[in-house]
Amino acid sequence: MTIKLEKQTIGIFKELKKIKLDSVIASDFSKDLDIDYIVLMSAINDLKKNSLGDFREIEVNQVSLNKEGKSYLDKGLPERQLLNILLSNNNQEISLQDFLKISKFDKKIFYVGINYMKKNKWVAQSKVGEDIKIILIQEEFPKIEIEILLNKFKDNLKLNYKDLLPEEQKIIDTLNKRKLIKRENKIQREIALTDKGKKITLSQIKELQQVSKLSSEMIISGSWKDCNLKPFDISKPGPLMQRGKIHPMINLINEIREIFLSMGFTEIRGPIVESAFFNFDALFQPQDHPARELHDTFYLKNPKTARLPQNKVIQSIKNTHEYGGDSGSIGWRYKWDENIAKKTLLRTHTTATTIRRLAEYYKNNDKKPIKMFSIDRVFRNEKLDKSHLAEFTQIEGIVIDNNVNLSNLIGIITEFYRKMGFEKIITRPGFFPYTEPSMEISVYYDKLGKWLEMGGSGLFRPEVTYPWGIKNPTRVLAWGLGLERLAMLKFQRSDIRDLYINPIKWLREESYR
Repeated sequence: MTIKLEKQTIGIFKELKKIKLDSVIASDFSKDLDIDYIVLMSAINDLKKNSLGDFREIEVNQVSLNKEGKSYLDKGLPERQLLNILLSNNNQEISLQDFLKISKFDKKIFYVGINYMKKNKWVAQSKVGEDIKIILIQEEFPKIEIEILLNKFKDNLKLNYKDLLPEEQKIIDTLNKRKLIKRENKIQREIALTDKGKKITLSQIKELQQVSKLSSEMIISGSWKDCNLKPFDISKPGPLMQRGKIHPMINLINEIREIFLSMGFTEIRGPIVESAFFNFDALFQPQDHPARELHDTFYLKNPKTARLPQNKVIQSIKNTHEYGGDSGSIGWRYKWDENIAKKTLLRTHTTATTIRRLAEYYKNNDKKPIKMFSIDRVFRNEKLDKSHLAEFTQIEGIVIDNNVNLSNLIGIITEFYRKMGFEKIITRPGFFPYTEPSMEISVYYDKLGKWLEMGGSGLFRPEVTYPWGIKNPTRVLAWGLGLERLAMLKFQRSDIRDLYINPIKWLREESYR
């Protein structure tokens, strides 16, 4: 059996024969051979036609150090640099402020380093009077896991995330949280010889002399009779044209919007940059609540403060926090600080927009019932992984009317999820800081065969509504649902980051709507 191939294809086939591995990455192979990638893949397709070779496409998640990460690879992480300063100065104990001065570090990076030194149990922090001391509590300081993994980037500029061990992936996630790496998703092709290609000998391969068109000289001389004309298969379709289409997430948002509009709701929007007043205080969340800390909330430097509503409302919120106001509650029993309420932040939930709508209802004395919804971005200082994002979208809704209750709320939410295609929906008692009673919503997903929690809901507490003049029998039904969780079910994605990293293969598979 003799197979005819083009000269260039034969050369690539010979090189593949020399490789002992089952497959090789196409981009690396083209660099090794110093040939154009397109020329290589054209040859592989030629081998594929003759059942001698093949290729497959795989998604690759590569990680590499960013500029800051590279500097730490050379100089050491901030915690290691600070430790070296202490050891070189033979300081077993030092004032925090003195340490900051001799380190010559940027203040933010300095405190990041101190924090990780404490996490590594290298140092302890002690307050003596008004002075804060940093004390060495170890004698030996071997390299920690994150430093060992960091050294891997010395030999490899890019690491394949899937090739790393589970414990190494956790460390990469930590580096990602510390904003020291960058991720890159791409499609990678692996090429290989088939069983037929491995068995066939080079003596069975002959060079194919082909021409794609005849010249006038060939016709006049008659040399065309000795040429092999390249065949044209007119039955084969042309190249697939990938036309643009609406992103699946936009389609989903529009579907949700249409459902709420069909149920008589009106859409509302609110500012992304919000005050702590509307984001926390108006929801009866105490000013020392852990959710307000930097590790959960993105606070802003510019603008640093926001304007608050009229003094009457501020005083009402203050009274509610301190002793319950006229809500019947005893409040939180602390001194409320207006300056804390003025702080600006990236809103952590769209309930802040809901509160602004309550304020408008009170101010304009709107006619009941009021039915509003919003689908908007929120921000939380979350660790990025396959189920968490720092920026995501909430589906929020409220109903303001007289004598509404949990039965009305269950009916609205059940109807929404039925219109979204879920047949089984259950609600059960839950706890949320600013609703009472509260309930959680779960749907049954047939493809997984289990119940999945989708969000929370309830009736706003008197401490939330009374400062805005909304009092019994007028009540407010409220709910907050996660768009991304719903999207992961709809699009059958296992990694929430896919919704925004946009893997091309997935986007091409999604239907046009």
